[in-house]
Amino acid sequence: MIRRLNRLDFGNVGLAMLAGAAVSMGFIQLLAGSLEQVANVSVQVLSVRTTTLVAPVLISLLLLLRDGPLMIRLGARFARRRAHRLRLVWRQQAGGLIFSALAQLPYMLAAALMAAMLTRPELDSLDELRFLVGNLDPLLLGFSLLKTAVFAGLTLWIALDQGARARRRGLPPTAGLSRAISISLAVVLVLDLGWALLITPLIAGRGLVP
Repeated sequence: MIRRLNRLDFGNVGLAMLAGAAVSMGFIQLLAGSLEQVANVSVQVLSVRTTTLVAPVLISLLLLLRDGPLMIRLGARFARRRAHRLRLVWRQQAGGLIFSALAQLPYMLAAALMAAMLTRPELDSLDELRFLVGNLDPLLLGFSLLKTAVFAGLTLWIALDQGARARRRGLPPTAGLSRAISISLAVVLVLDLGWALLITPLIAGRGLVP
């Protein structure tokens, strides 16, 4: 567990917080003109929920950019010999990295909350923070955690596979990493779009999402 927590380095946490703040502030600024008549706190709640929705995609891509080269090298070793020990190493590495990806979600949402409060302050800071935290939907958070784990696992597996393919074809590791990034981006976006079009309306239709 300590080794897994060590994977959550300050650089990746900082990037996750920066991404969360950027999404939240960008969303608020985008709606600043068209929803001027709407209460600031309502716009803030929307911005935080939007960040919660896009967080799995952002976190999985940040994870790939940082740890993709590690998976590429491991995939190259898989191409040479598929030993039981390598499969064990893969499971250990992937499990720790998925855990670190899940641990980044609270940081990203905390940054989104702070950015929303600073961009359009409405109430006393403490009251505003309580209001925004109270409007975080537990079901939405749960699905966001689930999607983060799935997307992170997929991107790591794609990087592993592309590392093995690059090795078998005699290509440099950078070629495998480039393909892993492009394929992961396409797969994650398609899955996220499918979730938004199919799963979210189904859940909303059953009254599980407010």
